[in-house]
Amino acid sequence: MFKPFLIIILLCIYSVNAQTIQGTISDEKEAVPFVSVLLKKTARPDLICQFATTNEKGFYEIKLNSPLDSVYIEVSSVSFEPQRILLTALQKRKLHEVNFKLQQRTTELQEIVVESKQPIRTKNDTTTYDPEAFKDGTERVIEDLIKKLPGMSVADNGEIKFQGKSIKKFLLDGDDLFDSQYVIGSKNINVDMVDKVQGLENFNENKLLKGLTAGDDVALNIVLKKGKTDFSGNAKLSYGIEEKYDIAATTLLVSKKLKGFGIVSYNNIGDNPSPYDFDSSTLSVDQMRDEKLLAPQIISQGNFSSSLENKFHLLNSNSYTTGNLLYKINPKITSKINLGIYDDRFKRTNTSESQYEIENENFTTSETENLIKKPRLYNANLQFLNNASESLSLEYLGKINYEEIDYESNSRNNQLSQNNKVMSTNFFTKQNLNLTKRISENSALLATALYSKSKAPQDYKLSPGLLPYEDNGISIQNNQNSRFEKQNTSINAEYFIKNETSKLKFSGGYSSVRNNFNSQLSSVNENGSEILFGSDFYNNSDYNFKMPYFGTGFAYFKNKFSFSASLTAQHYSFDLEEKNKNTHLKETNFILAPIVKFQYKFNRTTTATANYSYNEVIPNERNLFSGIVMTGYRNFLNNIPDLRFLETHTYTLNFNYNNLFDLESLQISAKHNYRKNNYFSRNEISQNTSVFTQFLLDTGNKDYSLNLNGEKFIHFLRTNLQLHSSYSISQSKNMVNDLQLRNIENRSFLLNTTARTGFKGKLNFENKITYANTIFLLENQKQNNFSTLTNSFKTIYKIKENIKANTTLNFISPDLSMNNNYWFLDTELRFTSKNKKFDYSIIGRNLTNNKTFETISITDFSKTVSSHNLIDRFVMASFGFNF
Repeated sequence: MFKPFLIIILLCIYSVNAQTIQGTISDEKEAVPFVSVLLKKTARPDLICQFATTNEKGFYEIKLNSPLDSVYIEVSSVSFEPQRILLTALQKRKLHEVNFKLQQRTTELQEIVVESKQPIRTKNDTTTYDPEAFKDGTERVIEDLIKKLPGMSVADNGEIKFQGKSIKKFLLDGDDLFDSQYVIGSKNINVDMVDKVQGLENFNENKLLKGLTAGDDVALNIVLKKGKTDFSGNAKLSYGIEEKYDIAATTLLVSKKLKGFGIVSYNNIGDNPSPYDFDSSTLSVDQMRDEKLLAPQIISQGNFSSSLENKFHLLNSNSYTTGNLLYKINPKITSKINLGIYDDRFKRTNTSESQYEIENENFTTSETENLIKKPRLYNANLQFLNNASESLSLEYLGKINYEEIDYESNSRNNQLSQNNKVMSTNFFTKQNLNLTKRISENSALLATALYSKSKAPQDYKLSPGLLPYEDNGISIQNNQNSRFEKQNTSINAEYFIKNETSKLKFSGGYSSVRNNFNSQLSSVNENGSEILFGSDFYNNSDYNFKMPYFGTGFAYFKNKFSFSASLTAQHYSFDLEEKNKNTHLKETNFILAPIVKFQYKFNRTTTATANYSYNEVIPNERNLFSGIVMTGYRNFLNNIPDLRFLETHTYTLNFNYNNLFDLESLQISAKHNYRKNNYFSRNEISQNTSVFTQFLLDTGNKDYSLNLNGEKFIHFLRTNLQLHSSYSISQSKNMVNDLQLRNIENRSFLLNTTARTGFKGKLNFENKITYANTIFLLENQKQNNFSTLTNSFKTIYKIKENIKANTTLNFISPDLSMNNNYWFLDTELRFTSKNKKFDYSIIGRNLTNNKTFETISITDFSKTVSSHNLIDRFVMASFGFNF
């Protein structure tokens, strides 16, 4: 009880004794907004100690961080003559009013840049971070640093966001070495190589289009230390009890003509240094950008996902090698190549028990599965850029991706023991050609062509086999094959033109997609002969569509207001032929897809935006086959094909306040999606099997979401606070067994807070709290409800300048209604040599030695308790060398 009162007393003392300088700034006619007011100590008049900016009424206020007796106060503005005043005898009173009357500059001056040692500086569209101001000594790679920078975040798949937007590019000294595989750099480049981190707004990767497009993309630029020509890197060798390894070597080459980065690594401690993700359903950044071009894989390859960090649960054996090289052949021609080889082996034991309540039918199922998954991937990316002249450029982008996945498991479905074997391969190639012509200062032409091809064959053997309706009994073995092939072709031309207040774009093109899907379920009988099932378990379908389109976009800017709108006219021609059923569906459709955006900029830090868009989404190939496909040892999937479009309305409101000078920000967004029609699921669930059928209805669904993100640095506590909160409501429908179509509502709430101290002493702390609640309502009646809570408390202790220790204690309650809480303890002691060439570490993971982890999941008709095994407790010694 004493500590809260002490904090309150200290706050009161601080408030009472604070010295305040305030006033107004005007010219000969009116108040002057957005003028910089700088404070400088008389002992060091060349350094800025505090600053402020006048509001729209010309008012400013500065509360001194520490008591002063005298100070210089300066006013700086490009349009007015600077003024400087010396204030003395500040201790005599707490409030000082200082007004300025500015005079217009008599000559035109170049841009004034105020250099200071502020941790964050903004100039035009570039925000520059000083990494040293945000480090606590536990950072190893760039990603560790980015997570701590105000205005930036890193998702679980490594995706980086700046100002709430996904970055378009990850640059090294202005060069794009990694393209969409930038996770290679963010997860592996040593943080000690970083001099500055720059967030770039209004970014355009095509330099010839700069200033012509109305986009608001962002990018990240990593400014490296060292000279213009440098070869450096690091290596680490780590070994722990129970045969734990973490071995890696990285190299970085930086020169005027060359940039290169390479990795050779192996570990079995749950780490994944690659840009790929084979252990969960989360798409990597690279896969997200190519998602619409990839042929889907229907058959399941095991569940390795978890709400825990990989270091706790991912039993792997990962090796990854990559080489990335950018070569500037001459000032006009640049080439780039990225090569990667990935190999891993995952192990997991999953158990689950599900309770189903479907009207008057109640039953329980139990499942156990021991899984082994072996993914292998070979990847090559090639770029060739020729800036033929100052107004013409030609770019070629090529990609080849080949992967194999061997999956095997021993499952127990209630009382039936089964063996599962799945062999999957995926071949993907993409060729992209871009031609840009800058016609004049105010106009340009962009032409693009793309061709891609993807194949995703899968073979599944289940012994003994289980048929989709349990009354049919079991077979010695089920054989399921699945063959998806997909080709994409598109050509596009865009013409850009602008004047002082507006930008205009005209676009037109043609695209086509060709899909082929084959599948067959068969059974092996007691005689060892194979029996093919009928047409209900067979697919042989071709799905093609062609689309010519034309569009126009307009953007208008006036003072603080901007408006943009676009309209695309698309003519679709669909053709779906199911050869095995002698059915042929055709559909043509003409679509007008508008997008409207309004934005008002209150000042340099605050904007409000409103968006509306309408589109008719084409059917997904996953929803267009009708023969039943066995996707798991108890799961089957099929559809009722329908070529109608999904009519979607989207409304968005955004408020963005971002004041990096005061290290505070606030983003509020509200979103509403409405679909007039949608796909729904008919679930036929029994004790041993589940059959899911997707079908389209002229009955829509609605989604609502509200997101709140905030950040504030409390100076006198030297603590950075971060808040992320979201609330969503999703309204949908489904059918279960013999029940009619039911109205389902899902409500989800998430709250995440982080507090991170930046004391100058030896001890610092970081605490993260996450609370999540999920509710399912059936026909407006609460059906299922559960809440989770996690808390991570980290201490960082600087024993000496080169000796640091950190300890993390994680508390996790997967279901607050049950007493199944978990504690995880990790620790690390690190010693760095004075020349920073060598470092030595002792690492302890899962020191509380948790063996399994249990989670809860719910739907409107079921509740499932699942558990999986964890990485055993281990202690590891690590040696690192920098060169």
